Amino acid sequence: MASDQEAGTASAVFGRSPPPHVALPPRGVFVGLCWSGVAGAGDRIVAAQVECEPDRARLRKLWRPFTDAPGRRDVRARFGAWLAEESRWAEGRLTVGVDFALSLSETHLRQLGLLRQSLRGPAVLGRHLEERFLGEAGDFTGGAARLRAELGRERPRVTDCYRAATHLPTSSRFHRRTFFGLVTLAGVEAAFPPWDPPRAGLPTVVEVRPAHVARALCGVCGHRDPAGGPGLEPVRAAVLRTLRSAARLEFEMEQAAAVVEDGEGDHLDAVLAAVAAAAAAADGFGGVPPDVPRCEGWIHSIREEPWRPA
Repeated sequence: MASDQEAGTASAVFGRSPPPHVALPPRGVFVGLCWSGVAGAGDRIVAAQVECEPDRARLRKLWRPFTDAPGRRDVRARFGAWLAEESRWAEGRLTVGVDFALSLSETHLRQLGLLRQSLRGPAVLGRHLEERFLGEAGDFTGGAARLRAELGRERPRVTDCYRAATHLPTSSRFHRRTFFGLVTLAGVEAAFPPWDPPRAGLPTVVEVRPAHVARALCGVCGHRDPAGGPGLEPVRAAVLRTLRSAARLEFEMEQAAAVVEDGEGDHLDAVLAAVAAAAAAADGFGGVPPDVPRCEGWIHSIREEPWRPA
């Protein structure tokens, strides 16, 4: 007959899976962008650069790339050159994960009469949204509001449902981010999976959701400090520790402090976005379910339940 101690030990480990593991590619540079669509967006956009090597991944930089010209017009004007410079530094092996929607739902695209344009990718869709809603005045706030008013009811994309996205592309919280992001990508020279495959010499831009990475990796449902509530520094620190063990991500203590102490969670979002882009590259940007409309795109991420044995 088993003793109480033996029974307690057995019940404590029964059914447990091994620690999570996230496969990253042996080579490549991956930048995660925590985007913003508010006025002065350049002061809020955070970027994280992760460089992958055969035996590890290293967080090389954690910075705000557009603070010297924070206006939305300035960010849009500089984005293409910034992306090209980052690609040159990465020797053509750059993938950027952006946390804003690269398309809208098929129903909304039909409402706008932009279904055919959306099939050609985010740059073409962004250019048409710019011509239709931004105008010569360049009023991003007004353009986003006009877009949301014309679309009416919020409608999720299929990928939003697959990834259990909390906020939809045209929701009251995200519509400015979506509009400004797509307009910024208008005319950008890049590959946008799943619309087209990666191309040698061009940066690759994919849509990611940092919240999905945190939830699938370690069951975290929120890492931003609530207004008037207790700080979530221990949660952000726990996510970083899990990234270090699961993805073999190395970082400096100063970088960890910046992530943990950022109550807005933007720095951690940028790191999670970079990891999502790297994990998607390791999978060849595949795995898009067959029922996802081509016009809606796909939210790339780590594999679901990375703690479950294969």
